[in-house]
Amino acid sequence: MSPSGADGAGRLLVHIKPADVVTGMYIHGFVGSWFDHPFWRKKFLLEDEDDVIKIRQSRVEAVIIDGERGAVPAPKPAVAPSLPPAPRLATQPNPMARRYAPPTATTKATSFRQETKRAARIVEKSKKQVGAMFEAARMGQAIKIADVAPLIDEIRESVERNNKALTNLVRLKSKDEYTYMHSVAVCALMINFARKLDLDEATIRNMGMAGLLHDLGKMAVPQMILDKAGRLTDEEFTTIRSHPERGHALIGDNPEIPDVARDVCLHHHEKMDGTGYPFGLQGNEISMAARMGAICDVYDAVTSNRPYKDPWSPCMALGRMAQWRGHFDERLMQVFINSLGLYPAGGLVRLNDHRLALVIDNCEDDPSAIRVRPFYCTSRLQLLDPVEIMIVQDRGPQILGTERPEFWHFDDWDALRGSILAQGPGLSAAA
Repeated sequence: MSPSGADGAGRLLVHIKPADVVTGMYIHGFVGSWFDHPFWRKKFLLEDEDDVIKIRQSRVEAVIIDGERGAVPAPKPAVAPSLPPAPRLATQPNPMARRYAPPTATTKATSFRQETKRAARIVEKSKKQVGAMFEAARMGQAIKIADVAPLIDEIRESVERNNKALTNLVRLKSKDEYTYMHSVAVCALMINFARKLDLDEATIRNMGMAGLLHDLGKMAVPQMILDKAGRLTDEEFTTIRSHPERGHALIGDNPEIPDVARDVCLHHHEKMDGTGYPFGLQGNEISMAARMGAICDVYDAVTSNRPYKDPWSPCMALGRMAQWRGHFDERLMQVFINSLGLYPAGGLVRLNDHRLALVIDNCEDDPSAIRVRPFYCTSRLQLLDPVEIMIVQDRGPQILGTERPEFWHFDDWDALRGSILAQGPGLSAAA
């Protein structure tokens, strides 16, 4: 076991060998490339013996555990007196701790309302810059990454300050600007997603670039097809499905564009079960970046105004997307949901006032607020009359996290959920 240390929050962090991990430990991180460890996330409680085996068989150099949130390795047997004393590792510097120390915060978090004003300026700027870049691509001109690279940094900083403000604004796009603003939205979602996965800053920027360029191929599709409100003909549908390959061709071998952007552009319509396009890839044949792009692309599409459909609310979209078996990587889908700080409609959550609640939807007036129906008291272990309340950040009851129905012995969860929904809204002030 390597020396212990504390992070910026005062937690006790310990570096151990992969072979020493056991269930009950809280994983705080991995030492080594994020390509080498078998998980999409770095911080979680190790509960499954299969996950223990995956870590022991991985190529990571060491595992960082949080000694205050989980188990720690058993102490080593005392050294026999006849042997030389063990080195005092605790007094030696730990290069891994220095390498993986949390970065110094450079961006101060702001409220949803405050960041919305800044985000509005970024949206207006992006309309011009991204629109000009896409129109240049339509005319066959080379993409000038230098023109939009500062915009990606502005989007990243806005997401760091408040991850809901910008992503909420770019959902409110008109059909005339859909292709441009959809790309800006996917850029912001990819950046937020990558941050949740604890990727390094260079990778986060590249993921943002991938989101910005993922639909570039639509510049090679006739506008009348993109804007068509009715059903597409077979020929029109074939043309639409060609946009990943057309986008990949437009990017070409431009050395300014990272390879991950080419990958996402070409593969963001592939599905885990092999029913996607253009190549019908499946499972591990699809890169993690392309899996992320698929989730971000669909989420923004279904939550935006389109010529042929009304938008879903964010909660509704997450609830339905999570049920599309074979479409998305299920583990990444859960990380994406967590990255937005939202909860899917129909899900079970626990409140900080000893109640369980059913998620209903977002508030129409404030997308950062969530409508729920508390129906069960965890301290008295009894059902309550469900009355709908609004969960508003930093005011009144708050959501602690999701819960598993089987843990609370809700054996027929679907029937119970249906009963709660059938009792009507009865909206009240949060209480």
